Amino acid sequence: MSDKKIEQVDGIPLTVYWLLKMRVAEIIDRVLPHPHPNRQGLSYGQLAVLFLTYILYLRNHRLCAVEEWVVDHHCVLTQTTGWVIGPKEATDDRLGDLLTALGEDEERGYELQRELGRHLIQAYALPTEGARYDTTTFSVHHVPGADGTAAQGLLAQGHSKDNHPELLQFKQSLGTLDPAGVPLLTETVAGQMADDPLYVAAWQRMVRTIGHPHFLFIADCKAAALGTRAEISHGGGSYMFPLPMTGEVPETLRDSLLDPSVTPEPITLVDITTSDGQPKVVGSGFEVEKKITATLDDGTQYTWVERWLVTRSDALAKRKQRTWLNRLQRAETKLAGLKAQEGESTAALLARAEDIIKRYKMTGIIAVQVHETVTQQKHYIGPGRPGPNRPFELWAVCHLQVTFERDEAALAEVLTLAGWRIYVTNVSAETLSLPQAITYYRDEWLVERGYHRFKQGSLPALPLWVRLPERIRGLMMLLLIALQALTLLEFVAQRELAKRRETLTGLVPGNPKMKTSRPSAERLLARFKNLHMMVKCTEAHIEGEIVEPLTPLQRRILDLLGVPETIYEIAFRTLAPNY
Repeated sequence: MSDKKIEQVDGIPLTVYWLLKMRVAEIIDRVLPHPHPNRQGLSYGQLAVLFLTYILYLRNHRLCAVEEWVVDHHCVLTQTTGWVIGPKEATDDRLGDLLTALGEDEERGYELQRELGRHLIQAYALPTEGARYDTTTFSVHHVPGADGTAAQGLLAQGHSKDNHPELLQFKQSLGTLDPAGVPLLTETVAGQMADDPLYVAAWQRMVRTIGHPHFLFIADCKAAALGTRAEISHGGGSYMFPLPMTGEVPETLRDSLLDPSVTPEPITLVDITTSDGQPKVVGSGFEVEKKITATLDDGTQYTWVERWLVTRSDALAKRKQRTWLNRLQRAETKLAGLKAQEGESTAALLARAEDIIKRYKMTGIIAVQVHETVTQQKHYIGPGRPGPNRPFELWAVCHLQVTFERDEAALAEVLTLAGWRIYVTNVSAETLSLPQAITYYRDEWLVERGYHRFKQGSLPALPLWVRLPERIRGLMMLLLIALQALTLLEFVAQRELAKRRETLTGLVPGNPKMKTSRPSAERLLARFKNLHMMVKCTEAHIEGEIVEPLTPLQRRILDLLGVPETIYEIAFRTLAPNY
């Protein structure tokens, strides 16, 4: 008596092969402690490969569904991994233990990231000239506590970057390598923690992973604190940060532009061209050198030379000018319709008008006044119709009117300063020119794309299905490895296409002739859908064979990735298991 079934194969063999080539199982088993001796079966590293394959395949991290998924794809997983996979290997209890082991020890987590990062840099010859770092928040719908107060520890209320201040959140950092955006490190911290203390530690961890400090460290304006810049420069590192538009920076920028000591020059980027093939002018700018002195963490004084890059983006300037003028028009419309309420005083009406100016951020642009006009109004005494001889008295009636006017000089100054920004770097002009610096910062989307995959893309961390802090950290560690797998797929495929000077077609649904030299990992994996395995089970044997042959596009993708086609030539006959 025999039984037949169909197993979905799709991109599972490719995913498993890629994770094993990244040595995920080997490195995890080397860093993490072994499971409890009573736990027989797969190691933590092997279980992580199964869980990662599930996450990349179904774009979900629910622990309770993995066990059934492994059973449904048992033959495919067994033949591609070469492991003996029992029916209870991927229970939610075992996966929970894996997440706990990944997230309970911070130093062990750093070591795991460092080992994985070093291997990827060496094995895939990743460029290490530039690295990026950024943070974001993940808002969760976990219940704060029985008494309704905000939770303490990892999940807490803080400044929400998701515009959900009412929810608990945790903060996640991500450090990536240019130009592929391959992540090297991540860290899960409390939701109310500020970003400022994270940058120096992140740079130091990147130095240990990359093996040298000679890379350009790029981050947002919160990294531009004087102490952060001093520590990185003193440690032999290079950086480029935009200065925040707070404190003395706006006044410094204003003075530099209204009374410039250097004439701004056009900024052209070679990767953006006009219709005639010439590099497009995207802005203008100039630079000045400054000698900076700061106090290091150990209390010593440190002095170094910085370049201040004062730049203007034409596109950003147009957007900001348009925003300013639209906001100005709305503010003036509100002020024109402002009427005094019955019995309202001059001070109260003026306060309402100034609130409108503050709401639309027009302080210093619009000057507002309230004019009081007193008129005489007859008030007849006693009953009866008005007549020439009827007695009356004159009442004084006060009328309030709001008037306003633009400060044209202040408005012109604001529009002139729109789109200008100051970037600071300690890299010489010979190594990093002004246009190169702008090109580097325009690629900040590389790290943001990883967050997009975590929040709305193919590696969703939300909704969050785990609650314990150590398991949340462990889950984000696994998602980092999954993101490494996706970005490496893209990097290898794009690098090989560039080397061959070729493009790929057939990746875009509905547009099979569309060519691309920069395919995404999601579209590459999606081309391996609708592959199946026929499995025949008898009392003595289990036989399996891939049904559909690989298409030319699938073969070409495997060739670009350096993956042997034999991973899809699965045909086996094994003894039936005892369970």
